[in-house]
Order: sequence, then structure tokens, then C-alpha cells
Amino acid sequence: MGGLTMVATESPKRKSDRDLLWETWENLELPPGSRAEILRGAIYLSPTPVPRHNRLYAKLSKQLITVTEDLGWEIINTQTVLLPATDEAAIPDLLVVPDEAIDNAEEWRLPPDEVRLAAEITSPSTRERDRSFKLDSYAKAGIPIYLVIDPLESDGTVTVYHRPDRSGAYRLHQTVEFGTELALPKPFGKLDTAEFKSRQPKG
Repeated sequence: MGGLTMVATESPKRKSDRDLLWETWENLELPPGSRAEILRGAIYLSPTPVPRHNRLYAKLSKQLITVTEDLGWEIINTQTVLLPATDEAAIPDLLVVPDEAIDNAEEWRLPPDEVRLAAEITSPSTRERDRSFKLDSYAKAGIPIYLVIDPLESDGTVTVYHRPDRSGAYRLHQTVEFGTELALPKPFGKLDTAEFKSRQPKG
């Protein structure tokens, strides 16, 4: 009697939740200017930064550039940093990395040991992640200096974290309000946070 013969074969291996998460992240089609990060086992989307955010980025870059040029380092943004210690992928608002790290980068991803400084500029949609998730993850990754510019706290604050212990904490940190000079760890110098003040009074 004729008919269709079914041949049993080994079923394909089911992808893990972790593999599905990373595959989804890598294949996302994002609106122009937006970013996708993997934090705490979830994908977080961030919208295009507003003009004030970009101005803070420019002000910070201007103050760091003398040191970075002298050392052969670069200031970059929209660069993905892989964080193997927590199995995450973050896109800091600003990164300082050596020139050779850019030349040797694997496509659009950098390892955390190439990062000399990471900075985040908070927004209503990212503030919690910047001040908690990323603080923990960057410390575990061994990123030596983490700078948080928070225009949403009071009239604005800047916090510098350094000496990570790789257990999720930075041993040292200092917070100042906009307008107060902040000493960054070597080789960086003092940061004039008055530059970050809004040009328009709050009404």
C-alpha cells in the first residue's frame, strides 16, 4: 500500500531565552536616533535625545578633550559596550576610549576593558536605569570611572563614581550641584559644572 513515509529525525535544539533575547536585540529595526540596550534580561529602548541633552554632551566633551587628545584617546557616543559580567549590552551617552580600541573594535561593539570613562546624561525615560542598573553593571564590568549628569535632580547634579570593586559597587563617589567644581580622578582634571546650567531660568 502506497503512502507517505515519515522519517524521525533529531528535533532542532530549542533556543534558550537568553539566545532569543540577544537575537531579537541584534535584529531590531529601530527608528532613527533611538537606541536599544540589554539590561537586567530585558531590552530597553531610548528615544532620540532632546536638544538640552545634546548640549550637555557637547559641554562635557569640550572639557574632556584636552586630556583625551594628549593621551591619544577619543570621545565617542552611540557605541555599544558589551558587559560580560552581567550578560548585558549598554550604550553610554559618552565614552572615552583609546584610539586603537576604535580601530580594533569588533564591528559596533566594544569590550568594557577598553573604556576609560563612561558618562550618562539622565532623562525622564532613562534616569532610573542610569542611577541604578548601569551603576551596578558598570562597576561589575570594571569600568574605572562612571559619570552621571542629572539635570532632573534639583537644579542639576553631577556624580562621579570610581574605583569599581567588580561586585556591583564603586568604592568612591562624589556628587555636586551644577555650579560647583568637581575633581575627576586622574588623568582627568577638574570639571566646571557651571557649564551645565540651563541658560533659561526655571519658571
